[in-house]
Amino acid sequence: MTLMVAAVALPRDVAAVVFVTAMVLMLLIVRDDKKRHGMFVSGYQRGRTVWIVAAIIVLNLSALVIVLTQFEDPTDDPWFWVTLSIVALGTSGLSWIWERVYRADVREGKL
Repeated sequence: MTLMVAAVALPRDVAAVVFVTAMVLMLLIVRDDKKRHGMFVSGYQRGRTVWIVAAIIVLNLSALVIVLTQFEDPTDDPWFWVTLSIVALGTSGLSWIWERVYRADVREGKL
C-alpha cells in the first residue's frame, strides 16, 4: 500500500516501476499464502474487521491527498518519507489487528 501511495507522487517513469513492483509483491503474497495455508483471505470480509479496513482506507486516502498536495519535490522533502513511514507502520499495525480480529471471529463462529 505504501508503494502505491509513493507512486502517485513520483516522476512517471519511476512511478511505473514502483507501481509494478507493488503489484508483483501483492501477487507473490497471494501465491505464498495459497502455498502455505491453502488459501488467500482477502481483507474485505464481513464482521468486526470492517472498521479496520475502513481505517486502512482512510489512512491511505489521507496519505494520497498529502503527497499530492503538500510536496513540490517529494523525494527531496523529508516529510514525504515521514508520511510514507507512517503509512507503512500504520497499515502494518492495522493489518496485524485485522488478523487478530478475523481469527477471533473465525474461532467464535461469527463468519
